[in-house]
Amino acid sequence: MEDKLGLKLSSILIGLILLGLAALFTSPRWELFFHGKGFSRLSLAPFDLSVESSLRYRILSPLLGYLLFLKGALFKYFMLAALAIFHMLVYFFHRRKGFSPLESLGIGMLLSLSTLSFFQLYFPGYTDPVSYILLLILLFNRERNVLVMTCLALMIFNHDNTVFLFPFLYLFLLGNDFSFQRLAKTFLLFIPAIILYATYRFVLGSITEVGFDTGYYFSQENLRWTWDHVSEHLAEGIFQAFRMGWILPLVALLINIRDKRYYEIVLILTCFFFVASQFFIAYDISRLSGLAFPLIILSGWRFKESLSPRTFRGLLWAAVIINLFVPSLCVGALEPTPYPPFWWPELKEWIFSN
Repeated sequence: MEDKLGLKLSSILIGLILLGLAALFTSPRWELFFHGKGFSRLSLAPFDLSVESSLRYRILSPLLGYLLFLKGALFKYFMLAALAIFHMLVYFFHRRKGFSPLESLGIGMLLSLSTLSFFQLYFPGYTDPVSYILLLILLFNRERNVLVMTCLALMIFNHDNTVFLFPFLYLFLLGNDFSFQRLAKTFLLFIPAIILYATYRFVLGSITEVGFDTGYYFSQENLRWTWDHVSEHLAEGIFQAFRMGWILPLVALLINIRDKRYYEIVLILTCFFFVASQFFIAYDISRLSGLAFPLIILSGWRFKESLSPRTFRGLLWAAVIINLFVPSLCVGALEPTPYPPFWWPELKEWIFSN
């Protein structure tokens, strides 16, 4: 296919196929719920402070929707388009990095059949896909400092939960060089994002009330309520983010332990534990665990170097195929909500009626 269409057009086509495949394995809904409603309203007039919104600190996607005339009722389609672009870029970047079409497609399928797609399809209007795009661009372009600084700033303006990835991203950008000069230069990459976002929050907080602020999240009431509701389903929620996709980071961790790759061990553990630390203050467990998708990416890189192509592809596609048969759930503060394929009730009725 790439011989006829070229890499770019092939990536676009595969990205759309991956999004369509994800839609087949859940029940897409077009009604807005919870923050999806809030972001859609905010996109109508991002800086109209007369309209109350608790989401103003997460301004990037609503602002983009406003500027692109994909606002209000159209905003959910904008986020679906962003999700499709994410899947396109996953395939494109892996092919450009030397992965085979089969390997690139396998990683794309693991990420498409996960909370990254399922949550957006079931609860449209959330702005996570834009964060995923920015994070993916950063991962594959870490040598380009201006692009890295831009992605860091845009990520935190899109959703402040991306700050939980900053320790991991610092280590990732640092590389295996712990000289003082390298430590300082890497830290400077984060300064524009921190200063710009802190200034924005300070100015906005001084002229209007924003419900989801630091005081809200770190209040004793929220901390207590969140832990009481999260603790019961924490392990299940984290698992549901990628289901069998977690096999890749686990095997990569074991390979790094065997080979005494201490930097990569710390990198994997830092990403996982800082993403998990969100659940002291927030309760969308499976959705927020999706922020750990860099572990799937980094694991693929490690397998590419450490395993034979046959072993890598076998492990990758075994995880993909098994994932097709593992029920997917949205796990949050209340009872887990199934993501049933829209065709499942009809199929079940047909099976049992015959």
